[in-house]
Amino acid sequence: MATRADLSAPPQSASRLRTIHVAAFIAILALGFQLRVWGLAAHLPYTVGVDEPEIMARVVRMMKTGDFNPHFFDWPSLTIYFHLVVACVAFLAGAMRGAWHALAQVGPPDFFVYGRLATSIVGTATIAVLFSAARRWGTPTALLAAAMLAVAPNHMRESHYVLADVPTAFFTTLTLLLSLRAIERPSLHAYALAGLSAGLAGSCKYNGLVAVVLPLVAACGTGSLATAMPRILTVAGSAVLGFLVGTPYAVLDLPKFLNDYARLANVFAQPRGGEAGLSLYLKYLRQSLGTVGFGLAAIGFVLCCTTILRGPSRLRALLLVCFPLLYLKVMATSFQIYGRYTLPLLPFAALLAAIGATAIGEAIGGRVPARYRVPVLAALVLLLVTPPTIRAINFDRRIAQTGTIDLAYRWIEDHVAPGATIVSETHPELLISTRYRITNVPPLSGKSFTQYVDGGVDYVLVSSVGYDVAFRMPAEHPEAYAAYVTLFKQARELAAFTPSDGTPGPGLKLLQISEQAPRPQ
Repeated sequence: MATRADLSAPPQSASRLRTIHVAAFIAILALGFQLRVWGLAAHLPYTVGVDEPEIMARVVRMMKTGDFNPHFFDWPSLTIYFHLVVACVAFLAGAMRGAWHALAQVGPPDFFVYGRLATSIVGTATIAVLFSAARRWGTPTALLAAAMLAVAPNHMRESHYVLADVPTAFFTTLTLLLSLRAIERPSLHAYALAGLSAGLAGSCKYNGLVAVVLPLVAACGTGSLATAMPRILTVAGSAVLGFLVGTPYAVLDLPKFLNDYARLANVFAQPRGGEAGLSLYLKYLRQSLGTVGFGLAAIGFVLCCTTILRGPSRLRALLLVCFPLLYLKVMATSFQIYGRYTLPLLPFAALLAAIGATAIGEAIGGRVPARYRVPVLAALVLLLVTPPTIRAINFDRRIAQTGTIDLAYRWIEDHVAPGATIVSETHPELLISTRYRITNVPPLSGKSFTQYVDGGVDYVLVSSVGYDVAFRMPAEHPEAYAAYVTLFKQARELAAFTPSDGTPGPGLKLLQISEQAPRPQ
């Protein structure tokens, strides 16, 4: 959509301005992609993120058995099927270059990096979809919104992992775009596409179903009740279709789906103590947008509310307000609160911040002499995007570093014979290796030396997250303290891994429990 400046500019100036906009958009996408692939393979194949194995283990099982029932409905299935396609393509490409010749040769570790790359591409595509949606508020606003999402630390961080949150955010943002198009060119086909996108969002993760409010508001916002009812039914039907396309076994394995969903819903319905969920989610948003960006998003929110009351574009403003409010209402009252649950909110928050920044920029531009206008506006943009960019870069630099867990697992691979039974206090990190029988346990939850011997354990990798706390506060952790005392007295220490500025992670010690353990090589 052209801005007033675009329309009033001479043809040559307008062409130059479009070229600048295109170049800026490409640069933003390139920056967003680079931030999302930096350190992508970090810590593989030794450790992976929380919940990544839940997806990849099922992907590999489907590849090897042909059974497409995930037998798991804590999340819907679309993300699993997406990564199944990615893994199949990666397997065929690997076979063509001679990496393997049969499915029996591969396991989840072989596909994590491909799944992560696919997630980073989806995360980058979300930036492009947001830009396309935000152009209704002017190209400068759209560029600023895309830039804010490109550097948003939470979205950038989660784009590194094989999880459902980034695909969910993609489809909720796509639903916004398709709902805006349905407002501009109303047709049952347009509303069906918007509803289908909302259903796909819900088929990535259940909270994505909140996006159905966007096409429903669009359907109800224009015309009479007689006109609205076919649109509403179309949205509802296509949303159900979208959900079932991505999660067909919600019907084909109905008892399992109902049981899993009921168990999950019961967990989320538990009363929670401590800080209110709404307060926590607003903090997460401020972390991603920065303090300036969060304040500008609040200004953009107020401006949209004002537009809803008396503006000419009240329906599209209502879309930007209704989804965040409903999403926060649903998610902030649940038992489990996690930062990654804000991802569907971030594109909306980035656009609201861009609207607020544009309004302030226009107000400043009218009061500043022409020769100072560009530097002042550039300073405003830098003030907005610099803090989240620094946080995003710091995260990428940190995860790309070799940590103590990497060092410990490499030492195990190099020195411990295959077949050993290992207990590792690196939960929720996982040692992705078929060479060992490994169990991850949280620090402070380990057993004594005798209990490990009786359990047939050969080695224990203990973490300073556990033993430092136990030795510092033995009265508060008497069982853990007693267990660590026996381990350090009776087990043989084989190696120690100490953190430093360039080696993040906890302090780790590898202890040999059994004299009959497979000997270090």
